[in-house]
Amino acid sequence: MSEADTAIQQCIEQRKSFVLDAGAGSGKTYSLAQALRYLCGTKRGEMSRAGQSIACITYTNAARDEITERTGAQALIRASTIHDFLWHVIQPHQNALKAALIKFNLKLDAESSRKKDDVELREALVQVPVTYSDTGSNFLEGRLHHDDLLSVAHIVFTDNPFLSRLVAAKYPYVLVDEYQDASMAVINILLACLLPANPDDVVVGLFGDQLQNIFHGGEHPGVGEIPAPLLSKLTRIPKGENHRCSVAVIQLLNRIRTDIEQYPMDKNVEGSAIYLRMDGDATDALARARHFVATELRWSSSRARDKELYLTHRLIAKKAGYDGVLEVFTKRGSSYRDRLLNGEDRRIAFFLDRVEPLAEAWSANNSGRTLSILRASGYEFSRNQGKKAACEALDQFIRLRDKATIRAVLEHIRDARLFPLLDEFTDRLAAPIDAQRVALMDSEAEEREAREWEFYTGFFGLTYDQVRSYTAFFNEHTPFATKHGVKGKEFDTVFVVLNDKGANWNLYSFDKYLSGEDASANPARFRRTRNVFYVCCSRAIRNLAVVDLGKQYASKRQGAEALFGVDRCFRLE
Repeated sequence: MSEADTAIQQCIEQRKSFVLDAGAGSGKTYSLAQALRYLCGTKRGEMSRAGQSIACITYTNAARDEITERTGAQALIRASTIHDFLWHVIQPHQNALKAALIKFNLKLDAESSRKKDDVELREALVQVPVTYSDTGSNFLEGRLHHDDLLSVAHIVFTDNPFLSRLVAAKYPYVLVDEYQDASMAVINILLACLLPANPDDVVVGLFGDQLQNIFHGGEHPGVGEIPAPLLSKLTRIPKGENHRCSVAVIQLLNRIRTDIEQYPMDKNVEGSAIYLRMDGDATDALARARHFVATELRWSSSRARDKELYLTHRLIAKKAGYDGVLEVFTKRGSSYRDRLLNGEDRRIAFFLDRVEPLAEAWSANNSGRTLSILRASGYEFSRNQGKKAACEALDQFIRLRDKATIRAVLEHIRDARLFPLLDEFTDRLAAPIDAQRVALMDSEAEEREAREWEFYTGFFGLTYDQVRSYTAFFNEHTPFATKHGVKGKEFDTVFVVLNDKGANWNLYSFDKYLSGEDASANPARFRRTRNVFYVCCSRAIRNLAVVDLGKQYASKRQGAEALFGVDRCFRLE
């Protein structure tokens, strides 16, 4: 057991809340599972008698399932995503929920399509309960979608201190996985509401790594570094061992960051970490880089064990085959683009979470999985005829995915009643712009509506293989920032491609990160660029090659040599 795991157990016994900052490859999930097993082994009796549980909050369903598997599905542990946990605790308190929704609605910008008339909303909420929906927000129907749930939950906790006491009474231990990706609203709920209301009755444990925060889009970006006033409430526990990376890569990681000194364990190989400055045509840069490391450095590598990591979205989209989707979302606005790339946009999530899993199950002849998905979506069978109709509908669904537009696939799902569409899909498929309705809008609302229709027209007109390509990219964890990207993954040899051309200059600049210019001129962008660079470099088990396609090498040379060493920086003409 590591020193960090011992420190966590001491915090539990002393009822001190804590934050574990675990560097890449250190076994953060192992420490979380160890803490859960320790709690189950030492606190089961007293908690069972009090009707209490351990809350383990994860960032994704996959992470939740991994924790459940690692801990043996212990009944004492309630593992759930942050959205599911928050909804679980606030849903019974409808009066508080409705008041919070009304307050949240008032805070929305006037141009927000979700904002409703205050009087109309108050009257509507008298008739309906507030619900949590994956088909989009509709306040007049009481429906909250993902981001709105976080905002409303924060208001509920802030305005109703009794709720924090109720949560602590039920969940005296709240452990959070990947805390750096939780939004500020969530961190405030835990550290500014729950913990102060119950300083002696609840232990909050945060597990993660502030440098592995690489999600910055949407209304609720990951918090990354916890603000100092809230961090002061926690005992900080660093975890420096690295079970994954070669010695050479670990040395590089320790130059990238200074807050944790990582060190190899007993099985780390020596490995290599190099910087390649590429001159000439960038189109064959990877081929030239592969040839160099194979012939000059004698690296043994194969594509089956390697990974090429591109750090600009446009390069990824073009190579992965979803550049049309990226273009449509980018044209609509930066928030649309960012949420697409994070996999959090409700429209793209509809395909990721519902459409493609069904297609994959049916294509693989997995009837059991297919039936499970259909039934969970509310599909109604009527004996044999119903199954026959479902089979025909699914076969047609698969054929359409190969050649049709996104519109045609959605229309088939709707007409075959395989599962409900998002409300906005149903509305936009149904009819063109209602001229009479638009005439009643003010100029700003009319302009916003026109942009929405332009977006949906462009999106629906794309061939469905664009969605399939995006799904493959997302699920295969090709970076850059999609859900957890490559975090937690490892590859024998990693090629990290740096190219500012086509990057979002407001968010990242690898040229200015290496030159050091952003350290003082734009520290926020410096941190964002450093974080994604750290995450990608730390995937390498044996060998790492950073392939720089950018220009301005003279300004970057000193920074590159400081990170990699003069003898590990090469120029390929």
